[in-house]
Amino acid sequence: MQFFIWEGKVVFHLKVKNFGKIEYADISLSNFVVFVGNNNSGKTMMMQLIYGIRDELMHLSVPAMGIDHSNLGDQYLIRIADTWFKEVEIYVNTYLSEHKNQIIQNIFGVSVPVDNIRIEIENDDMTYYVCSASNTSYRNINDHTMDINILQYRDRENKSAFTKTIEATNNTDDMIEDAVNAVWSIMISGNSACNAKQLFLPASRAGLQMMYRYYFAEEIKGNLVLPIRDFLKFLQLYSYDEQMDCSKKDLLEFGQNYLLKGRIVQKGDETFFDEGQDGMMIPLYVASSMIHELAPFMKAFSSTQQIGWLYCDEVENSLHPLLQGEMARWLIQMVNAGMCVLISSHSDTMASRLNNLFMLNYLGREKVNYAMLKELGLTEADLLGKDIKVSVYEFRTVQNGKTVAEELEFIGYPLIGYDFKLFGENLDKLYEEADRITR
Repeated sequence: MQFFIWEGKVVFHLKVKNFGKIEYADISLSNFVVFVGNNNSGKTMMMQLIYGIRDELMHLSVPAMGIDHSNLGDQYLIRIADTWFKEVEIYVNTYLSEHKNQIIQNIFGVSVPVDNIRIEIENDDMTYYVCSASNTSYRNINDHTMDINILQYRDRENKSAFTKTIEATNNTDDMIEDAVNAVWSIMISGNSACNAKQLFLPASRAGLQMMYRYYFAEEIKGNLVLPIRDFLKFLQLYSYDEQMDCSKKDLLEFGQNYLLKGRIVQKGDETFFDEGQDGMMIPLYVASSMIHELAPFMKAFSSTQQIGWLYCDEVENSLHPLLQGEMARWLIQMVNAGMCVLISSHSDTMASRLNNLFMLNYLGREKVNYAMLKELGLTEADLLGKDIKVSVYEFRTVQNGKTVAEELEFIGYPLIGYDFKLFGENLDKLYEEADRITR
């Protein structure tokens, strides 16, 4: 049997009510998600919840309800469209409702109050999947598996192709179930990288990477939230990819040339920073805090593990404002390389730099020419690719002391981009303070 899958554009929303101190949030899991807000406003917990829910759903087998299929000799055609989207949304939300307390416990290690967790599948009228299965399949005889060859289409245009391995079968029901769950894994992945992992870089990443071996040696991982446990496992199992693709190499080179001004080198269990001068390599534990903060990024891009979703809490940690501008460019390039990126930030510099890049993208490549990019110290790599979706949320405190995640609207006329009110209010206060002092 051989499967071919055509995909339209599907976006997941994660909705929560009364989750900890968050009164309400509706987060679109787009290609690039940005959280801003005050300290202790729930940004980190929301990121960790998204990580944990995605982890849960990636391992969830969904039913083949509302599926149309037909038999053409030895070939099966399976159509997955609106009816299935609605059925699977109901199924998943029932599952989340029935298991929410256990899921929260698994993610955070403690009970966190939550009234409601649900997903919403956003799809346009052109979204559908067609799977073709036949008994003449490419089989892996030795391990009794078969490959699902998947072609991704959007608006009838082929976007990408990849392979998913499943157990070999000739049973029609099994074929349909395998096809449906292959589609589900594509949808959950967000960028069709079915085998890609997710990685959460915590705000405390600098210290954690110095101590990760002790956490496992002392068996205290039960006191850590799931995303941080997985981060420590990633560090423990890290292996340099000698055959990395061009997109990984480009991300590494940008980090080395524009941020680190050097290389991160792994020798056995030890990590070093190579400044490129006289062959001197500095152990990471005596390197600067900026090197500490950036090292996990470099390991994420150079790892043999494929990272499809990257979460970074307080992305500007230990970065000078000038380097924050370079980090903003790097984030854009991560998204362009096919990663889904979720970040939080307290920095008006980071928010402003990202906003400038978003405005450039809004202007389009017709108006943003080479001369303009050169004047701004940018390249075409700093412009978001076609069909990339950005979602920006400001976590604001409401009267009852709780917070709501307000999705910010991009303002194209007049061209303002995203209006970060909290940062604006703080700058206004500083101006008023300076004005009062100097009067």
